[in-house]
Amino acid sequence: MSSIQGTLAQWRDRLRRKELSPAELVNLTADAIEADRTTNAYISFDREAALRAAAAADTASPLAGIPIAVKDNINVLGQPTRCASRLLAPYASPYDATSIRLLKAAGGIPLGRTNMDEFAMGASGENSAYGVTRNPNAPDHIPGGSSSGSAAAVASATAIAALGSDTGGSIRQPAGHCGIVGLKPTYGRVSRYGLVAFASSLDQIGPMTRTVEDAAILLQAISGHDPKDSTSADEPVPDFEAALGRDVKGLKVGIPAEYFTSGNHPGISEAVQNTVKQLESLGAELVEISLPHADAVVAAYYIIACAEASSNLSRFDGVRYGKRAEDAAGLVELFSRTREEGFGPEVKRRIILGTYVLSSGYYDAYYSRA
Repeated sequence: MSSIQGTLAQWRDRLRRKELSPAELVNLTADAIEADRTTNAYISFDREAALRAAAAADTASPLAGIPIAVKDNINVLGQPTRCASRLLAPYASPYDATSIRLLKAAGGIPLGRTNMDEFAMGASGENSAYGVTRNPNAPDHIPGGSSSGSAAAVASATAIAALGSDTGGSIRQPAGHCGIVGLKPTYGRVSRYGLVAFASSLDQIGPMTRTVEDAAILLQAISGHDPKDSTSADEPVPDFEAALGRDVKGLKVGIPAEYFTSGNHPGISEAVQNTVKQLESLGAELVEISLPHADAVVAAYYIIACAEASSNLSRFDGVRYGKRAEDAAGLVELFSRTREEGFGPEVKRRIILGTYVLSSGYYDAYYSRA
């Protein structure tokens, strides 16, 4: 797997210098995926489709023909999009998500469908119908979730970079667990069109990479306004890569008092304090602030996310696409058996909770308050 060690920026430079071709890099990456017996980071990958894309790749483009791993809830034309669920096992996407269209336009090559917590519901990488994802740095520990496979692939050098999605930490947390860079973009910066929805008011697609520079390059490629997403921000995209390396002198950094509590692990508190001290030594201005609703954030998140999941996942009923229960006696049995057989336990729990907080008599008490 050491054959694809290196950053996206380094591989981009090598491709531009023609030290190797996009097809050779695709083969190196596919070989690394096949050699990995530890992480279960990928559900599947299509070497031949990637090689066809590599044959037409322009090495002068922003991503220069670099293969990029893709979380299994982002639609890629002609490839399975299963959300790591039995329910979508037979489904293959008839279109590209906007992020994938932009990735391809920038010269990126989608290679591999990465494992995840089913329908992005989980924080451990253990809730997949395709098996547990392992942390490449400590295989007996979780890699975090729900973008577990994308994080593990980048950390294990079976991907140069990857796309993940983040609703309540699903990029940031596994990136932290696996020791890589993960960024949840500002809501509206990256189109959600083609991302299988968990909680529509929270979901975002973002980069998972080895370095901040790589994250800037990948985010640049997938950002931009999209008329197909009504929540897409019609704002110009800055040059993220050009903004790297600037002096932080004079930058104001808010330090929320509520986040420095006795409930933190001592090692985490120490790491954060060390970072704060480093920012201060570099000239940043530290400002103590208060976020008085911090204690309610997790509860509010679970209510809002589960409510939206209950609504969004109602479309998976066995009628239009995906798994369909056999020999069902009528529509009601078709719906209930398809969902019972297709969804895993964590997804069912969240649908039940979301349906409850949206139900008559409880909507105002829970959902409206959240």
